[in-house]
Amino acid sequence: MSNLYLGIVLAVVTLLTGIFSYMQTSKSAEMMAQFENFIPPVAFVIRNGQPEQIDAKMIVPGDIVQVKTGENIPCDIVVFKCNEMKVNNASLTGESEDIQIDPDLPPL
Repeated sequence: MSNLYLGIVLAVVTLLTGIFSYMQTSKSAEMMAQFENFIPPVAFVIRNGQPEQIDAKMIVPGDIVQVKTGENIPCDIVVFKCNEMKVNNASLTGESEDIQIDPDLPPL
């Protein structure tokens, strides 16, 4: 009789673990899908010395990306010229304060 109780408890624990695991996986999948909304559809780049407006997914190494105030950055970039640039990384790192970017200082 004690084995029956133990089997029922193990079945319930396994079922609850599976339910919680499914809930966490679905929430993380939703969160990852929301990150696609952060990427702007187009980007303004200088490619081969000519300014162009291209699909943000078509950015390649060597492109110079022009970012204006309030725009989302379309890719990983190296900042080599800016005026008092602050970046909000809250969606990536959870930091609540904006980070001041200075191209003359080495990256963290």
